[in-house]
Amino acid sequence: MDGVSRRSVSLGLLVCGVLGLEEGPCAAEEGKYERTKLGVPFEDVYLGPNPKEERAVKEGDVVEIDYVLRRSNGYFIYGTIQGVSFQPSDVPTEPFLFKVGSETVIPGLSDVVRGMRKGGKRRALIPPRLGYTGEQEFQKQPKQLELEPLPPTFATKRQLLNHCNEPLLFEIELVKIK
Repeated sequence: MDGVSRRSVSLGLLVCGVLGLEEGPCAAEEGKYERTKLGVPFEDVYLGPNPKEERAVKEGDVVEIDYVLRRSNGYFIYGTIQGVSFQPSDVPTEPFLFKVGSETVIPGLSDVVRGMRKGGKRRALIPPRLGYTGEQEFQKQPKQLELEPLPPTFATKRQLLNHCNEPLLFEIELVKIK
């Protein structure tokens, strides 16, 4: 074996498909992914129990989400869903509440939740310029993270800080629109 695992290959194909970087096997999946206004690739995993009856999220709405945050290679960073992946049981797992379009939230997350409906699930690959590293600071290593959502522990914040110049994979479930 040459040191490449099936998991690495699978995640590579996922990233290719989401980013639309390759032709061939990845191109067959291309119709599965859409892009937001800011260009963030996403896929609706589940539209919700009543997608036609529930109202869609729009700018200025206050929303509550559960999410799982991973690096683009699939490594787990943090999740608000208890019992997910390698998260210790003593790490807080409260849903994240925010106003769509708020400057305190990473722009890619606000962009991705627009159009979602209650109970819907969406997977998105947020590029660094729309993540924790702003447009001006892109490709520089920030000294601290200022945008939300922030993981609650030092270790998870540090991991995110070390990899904030990479695309981040968010798996989101819309819990409430207030």
